[in-house]
Amino acid sequence: MRKFAYILVNLLLIGATNGLWLFVIVPYALYKRFKKSSIESSSTGNNTTARGETKKFSGPKFAQDSAKGALFTYASLSQGENIVAPYAIIDLETTGLDKSKNRVIEVAIRRLDANGKFIDEISTLINPEISDVGPTYIHHIKAEDLLDAPKFAEFAPELLNRLSGSIVVAHHAAFEDGFLAAEFARIGMGVPNLPTIDTLWLSRQVIDLPNYKMATVIDAFGIAEEDAHTALGDVRMLSKLLPVLIAKSQPLKFTVPLLTRSGTPYAGRLKTRVSNLSKSESGWMANVIKKLPESGLSLTDSVMTSYTEMLSQFLSDGKIIGEEAKALAKIAGSSGLGAEQLKKIHQDYFDSFEKTALEDGVLSEAEKKQLASLKSQLGI
Repeated sequence: MRKFAYILVNLLLIGATNGLWLFVIVPYALYKRFKKSSIESSSTGNNTTARGETKKFSGPKFAQDSAKGALFTYASLSQGENIVAPYAIIDLETTGLDKSKNRVIEVAIRRLDANGKFIDEISTLINPEISDVGPTYIHHIKAEDLLDAPKFAEFAPELLNRLSGSIVVAHHAAFEDGFLAAEFARIGMGVPNLPTIDTLWLSRQVIDLPNYKMATVIDAFGIAEEDAHTALGDVRMLSKLLPVLIAKSQPLKFTVPLLTRSGTPYAGRLKTRVSNLSKSESGWMANVIKKLPESGLSLTDSVMTSYTEMLSQFLSDGKIIGEEAKALAKIAGSSGLGAEQLKKIHQDYFDSFEKTALEDGVLSEAEKKQLASLKSQLGI
């Protein structure tokens, strides 16, 4: 403050000889600068201090070392036992931020083995049984998209199947903790506390950043953003981040055991979706396949027939354009298909054309060119 006063006195003298504008504007600008600096230097709580100290996150909104939440019990650096197990990375999209009145409208789970290698993934929209779906401009989910989606009660057994035997992982996991606990409570299903890693908490242990939003953390480690604000996009980004954080961290311990559940294979409804669809270098349909979850519902004859009929119609001119790709993605999503199922339909479709072309035992150059184009259009 003394430095500020010294500069101000000198500027007043200059202003007296060089014009009134210096007398008014320059001291005010310096005052604003010093005031901002002072505020930043004394700031505490969730802000970095002027000395660059690590941020502190406290309270029920943030995971703490070994703390017990409504459904999750968080990892610790000092308490509990080491657990070698797969990871079940989970993300939710919801109608809002209040778990007492807002609802889950999308769930994605991506599982990795203990070494960080991919096992499987699943994603589905959820019918919240309320009309207000919240900020569509953020999650891009409309009310009509959810009408034929499974309700949480329908999907809950499969959700627990996917979490069983695994360490749960989420970014800012207190959010998933609160919403999942509220949803399970609504359907009267009791669930024991699950061992959980919050990658926001874990990021704070290994790197100092201006904030720990997922976009900031993945950028710090050179991981590209992928379909943010979709449940599937978020779990895919976390699956790349998690092994990096674990490698940099001290060994993690857990004070509760894994959930053990012997559930039957899921035979209910799924509704998948494709978001932010673009042509990309690989083509429209290759991008549709990429954006679907790896697994979905088993194919039925009726689904294969309806999808193939639309595919044939769109390929009548030899190419698929954007609006046609979106229509195909919509029917795939409504049928609960994943990338695996869609690739099978496309491969079968291509094989039938190739078989016809080979009936005379020879592929002409024109036929080779046509088949290559078809393969490209199908994204296989």
